Amino acid sequence: MDLSCFIPVDKSSAIRAFAFSLLTGSDVVIRLDGRLPFDVLSACNSVKLFGKSVEETDGCFTIRGRASKPEKPVDCGNSATLFHLLAAISLHYGWDLELTGDISLMSRDHSDFYEAAKLYKGSFVETSLARESAQLKSFHLIAMLGHGGILHFKRGTRRNTEELLKIMGVELEEGDNCLKVLPVSELEGYEVRLSGDPSAAFIAACAAFVRKVPFCIRALYGEALRLRPFVILKELGYDLKISKNDDGSVSVSGGPGEGKKMQTLKLDADDVPEIIDEVPFVAFMAARNGIRFSLHGASWLRNKESDRISETLCRLQPFFKTIEYDDGFEIFEKISNEYTVLPHSCDHRMEMLSKLVALDFNGVFEANGSCAVSFPEFNGLIMELEKNVR
Repeated sequence: MDLSCFIPVDKSSAIRAFAFSLLTGSDVVIRLDGRLPFDVLSACNSVKLFGKSVEETDGCFTIRGRASKPEKPVDCGNSATLFHLLAAISLHYGWDLELTGDISLMSRDHSDFYEAAKLYKGSFVETSLARESAQLKSFHLIAMLGHGGILHFKRGTRRNTEELLKIMGVELEEGDNCLKVLPVSELEGYEVRLSGDPSAAFIAACAAFVRKVPFCIRALYGEALRLRPFVILKELGYDLKISKNDDGSVSVSGGPGEGKKMQTLKLDADDVPEIIDEVPFVAFMAARNGIRFSLHGASWLRNKESDRISETLCRLQPFFKTIEYDDGFEIFEKISNEYTVLPHSCDHRMEMLSKLVALDFNGVFEANGSCAVSFPEFNGLIMELEKNVR
């Protein structure tokens, strides 16, 4: 079964593609092969508040004009990525910009970004990441555009920002766990084509494995770090293939068969940046396959749309033994095959996790509309999989 039509565009790349148009006065063209999640729509709509014109024709967005400070607050909706990118762009221009969002976004801890902003006072800055985060890294790189800087980090994170800044003419010198940004006075326009979202595709693959439906998903964003969750699925014994396409995108496919699997999956702080959004699903897919799951060094999971450590456990502990830690959790040994009613959440990923658990234990759970934040066609995907259950 081809699930490609259900997968939205890569959310991380798309939000940056729209937001970074504010950094140039030249034309920007964004071509999409998929539906826009709500977080990306927030980014598209926010651009208009800065005086940019946005024209859309058959999935092609053309953005023109030079950005100016909005006269009213900018609503970032649920998107922390947009919130932090706009904060950095505001710092770059010297604007006193008012940003807002939904209750979930505004209640999160943004202190790392507030502390980072204090460093940038019109001079070259050399600093280190306070936390291994692609959003925090992006914040620093944008803030360094005017006067240059050097950013140190412990390990690589998602590279959407570096790739796009290079296209815009920014000179980035990359060393061992280090990025040097050379000052730039004017950034160039760009044209990008966005591929499918690996995170949404991973959830789709998990759903297909749960329902034992053979599947394929084509044309995903091909950054190696974003594919780590799929690699882990293979290590957990799921029959999964990953293949590189000629255009740099990636396709994945899988079936109901099983391969060799590990006994215990241990993840720590070094692993978390690569799979932070997929951790709850990785834990579930390990547990259902009889593999002990152990996670430490993931305290930032408590600062997402919900406390994803406690929320993950409240969905899995009716069926598996669990242990909760301040910075992680463990899941092991199935204790029940009887379905228990699962809670709803404003957190889109927790809603999707509840649905997958319900599918696996033959229960009924209707995911609410929050899934559209990252995966608008999630419910449609599940309905289609149910038609193809063998």
